[in-house]
Amino acid sequence: MLEITDDAPAASAPVAPTPLADGVAAPAATVAAPRSATPAGPLVIIGSGHAGYGLAEAVRARDPEREIHVVTADDGGLYAKPALSNAFALGKDAEALLDEPALAIEKRLNIRVHAFCPVERLDAEAKRLHTRLGALDYGQLVLATGASPIRIPVEGEPGALLSVNDRGDYGELRRRLDALGRPARVIIVGDGLIGCEFANDLALAGHAVEVVGLAERPLPRLLPEVGSEVLREALAALGVGWHLSRSVVSVAAEEGGYRLTLTDGSTLEADLVVSAVGLAPNVELARAAGVDCGRGIRVDDYLATSLPDVHALGDAVELDGQLLPYLAPINAGLRALSETLTGTPTAVSYPVMPVMVKTPAAPVCAVVPPAEVAVTWHVTATVDGIEAGAYDAGGRLLGVALVGEAAMARRSDWIKACGHAQAA
Repeated sequence: MLEITDDAPAASAPVAPTPLADGVAAPAATVAAPRSATPAGPLVIIGSGHAGYGLAEAVRARDPEREIHVVTADDGGLYAKPALSNAFALGKDAEALLDEPALAIEKRLNIRVHAFCPVERLDAEAKRLHTRLGALDYGQLVLATGASPIRIPVEGEPGALLSVNDRGDYGELRRRLDALGRPARVIIVGDGLIGCEFANDLALAGHAVEVVGLAERPLPRLLPEVGSEVLREALAALGVGWHLSRSVVSVAAEEGGYRLTLTDGSTLEADLVVSAVGLAPNVELARAAGVDCGRGIRVDDYLATSLPDVHALGDAVELDGQLLPYLAPINAGLRALSETLTGTPTAVSYPVMPVMVKTPAAPVCAVVPPAEVAVTWHVTATVDGIEAGAYDAGGRLLGVALVGEAAMARRSDWIKACGHAQAA
């Protein structure tokens, strides 16, 4: 049970509970010796996102009696984070995005959800969490702490840049837009997956959208150049303007909005500025407790960290030097980890993991080839986009880039072919 203790630390910034880099390839095997397979004591999961609740549900399905706690800094409500970047198209406000409140989850899964309970400190030796509300002992601990928006340094009014990483952020975005009572001038800083999705969604909603990005083209990590051009032109047809190979130097507040100065000296005016430059794994809690961390929380093939009985799952995980966000690797991880935590040590087996980009103007599906392998892209034009395969010197299909509805219709064939080639 959560026990309020006199030595509980004072509250500080919450540990936030979803794409970091724009692509992910199946990591190389780094199998380590399994930890103890005997569950003992409560299972405590820090984080109430897809990884945290998905794991709680998978463990409960395997063990109807296990004591399970989910500790979260927010209200504990379950929602699909990927829906944040196309919620306008779905016609949903922040409340409508909620799939299930914490109380309903507690009853459905027979678990305890500790909402508004940020974790301040992890004492691995004592196997105890210290939270804003008291102390909580664990037998097994899973860090599903997610990732937080990267803040770019700008002069003037850095607080003007709004990042949308949870339902609260999305609610603030809707509040600001609704308060205008008219179509807004929106600048999106970031030319990656989230930036492109928001650009498509807001443009479809009738807003005037401009995208500022450091890269020379959108989605440079996911697509070959011709694929990026198809996406850029499709979004431009919706009215999206592009300001690439540059970034924001300063933001000045003006009556009714903001003026942005870019690195090339040009200026843009906006009613709202959305920052979508990426996410950084939340590793502060783990690192302070002595967990081995790099860019993310380092784990082995069993998702075990460097500390006994402490595992990690989700956007904060680093395996063999790679960050593993996106739903596909998280789903593979939670299935294996639920087995490990209930007495059957199971290494994660990662399938081919396509990245889906929700840009209806030109939908994208990509499998990013391994960075360390030289590949050649073979591109075929379709009626509304491209199909492309990335092949190594031996002719193996190691990557896929599909842009447009016609290409998406053949998505399963491409993914299967890529899987067969990588397994060969």
